[in-house]
Amino acid sequence: MSQMNPKYSFISMIAFKIMVLLCILIDSHSLRAQRNVQSNFSVGMGGSVGGVYNPLWLRANQYGLVPASGSYGFSGISYLVDYRPNKKIDWAYGVSSQINLGENKADVFFPEAYVKGKLGIFELAAGRQKQMFGLVDSTLSSGSYIWSGNALPMPKVELQVKEYWSPGFLKGVLAFKGSYAHGWFENSREDVRDFYLHQKTFYGRLGKPHWKVKFYGGFNHQVQWAGRLKYADPYNISAKNGVIPSDFKTYISVVTGRSNAVTGDTATYGYNDGFNRSGNHLGTVDVGLEIELNKSKVFFYRQSIYEDGSLYYGNNITDGLHGLAITRKVDQGLVKLVFEYLNTTSQGGTIFSDKTNIRGFDNYLNNGVYLNGWTYFGKGIGTPLMTLDAETDLSPSNRIYYDNNRVEAFYIAGELAMGRNKIQFRGSLSNAIGWFGSEYFPVKKQYSGGILWHRPIQIPGFPESILKANLGLEKGNLTAPTIGGNVAISIPLD
Repeated sequence: MSQMNPKYSFISMIAFKIMVLLCILIDSHSLRAQRNVQSNFSVGMGGSVGGVYNPLWLRANQYGLVPASGSYGFSGISYLVDYRPNKKIDWAYGVSSQINLGENKADVFFPEAYVKGKLGIFELAAGRQKQMFGLVDSTLSSGSYIWSGNALPMPKVELQVKEYWSPGFLKGVLAFKGSYAHGWFENSREDVRDFYLHQKTFYGRLGKPHWKVKFYGGFNHQVQWAGRLKYADPYNISAKNGVIPSDFKTYISVVTGRSNAVTGDTATYGYNDGFNRSGNHLGTVDVGLEIELNKSKVFFYRQSIYEDGSLYYGNNITDGLHGLAITRKVDQGLVKLVFEYLNTTSQGGTIFSDKTNIRGFDNYLNNGVYLNGWTYFGKGIGTPLMTLDAETDLSPSNRIYYDNNRVEAFYIAGELAMGRNKIQFRGSLSNAIGWFGSEYFPVKKQYSGGILWHRPIQIPGFPESILKANLGLEKGNLTAPTIGGNVAISIPLD
């Protein structure tokens, strides 16, 4: 992502047109190769009135493409080439770009730019892809706790088994999938530069695909590690002489989660990592239950949060994302309904200790070394229901960190089909407590709502175009009462 003054915005347009031409050239080659190609052009505009910030459910989980505040116009193009059918060995690639034109600036985004290849069940990918991790409803959830699609996708190199796979001797009763990745955070942050993401996931399924009842379970593990401090650290608390190690020994500690407390190596590490683990570790342990009924499918899921030993000792067991998704086997009417409850208020309690089983004061998604926390280009990577300092009216500092990570939220979403019209609605009611360093008294309440409508329209030469319109509103104590919306036309170029 980059930002420019208006007088330089023409550079963005030139780059955008060049990309369009490249897509057209590649498209002709891809058609000859009989690949599945999805190309699309979109244009639209949006904004809000009443408050500074655009409504939550207009901008949340949009891969960082909708600005937090202000009116804007946008134009985007995508070109995605998928694997060929029935190929065990193949490759694919994709690119998408969007330009946002707002007041006095233009933002250029590349949420997708990747190449990938597969060999049997394995896939190796490099670049940016739109992803979500964790057991959760894939279309209507408020957002998976740890990786929701709320921020711009991060560049990664990733090896994964993408779909559930069962060894022959298990006869499909037990199946597994997982991933292992190395990624790069942005250097434009205020806290640390030249640092990395380590990520791995592992999930299992008990039950054959056609069974009426199936159980799911697994975990994801993310680490922010290495880098060079951008802030003063005269006592080497965060790093040794401003440098957080990135050697192979440190990498092994990052991957395994091994503690440095036994050696207390402050000659290599800052005091924080020297008596703790290398890097900022965070993730969820997930379980799910799927029940196939005659006229619907029901999916229960729970994501339990960990950052230190609080979950192991059960001190924060009340925290987590709980969900119920009901999908009806119908083409019209109410197609899907999702209920979720997010609670992050415990965090293991108000007392921190690394020498006992107390393990409290977790301060979710924040970190004492990586001060901007679990963010990428100024947006939270995880659930959008935990808000940043720069996303509410409560603090004038406009800093990037989670000043509202103790939240209790109730959420409902649904999808309806009415003729050729498709409607999605979302609503959340949250009780915001702040964080242990600064609690809100009294508790701040916020209602957020959103409606998405779209239907096919006829444009000469493009009969499968889609018109989309969104409406969102905010009312409560986190932001001023606000109503906003956006409208867009999506045109397939296939």
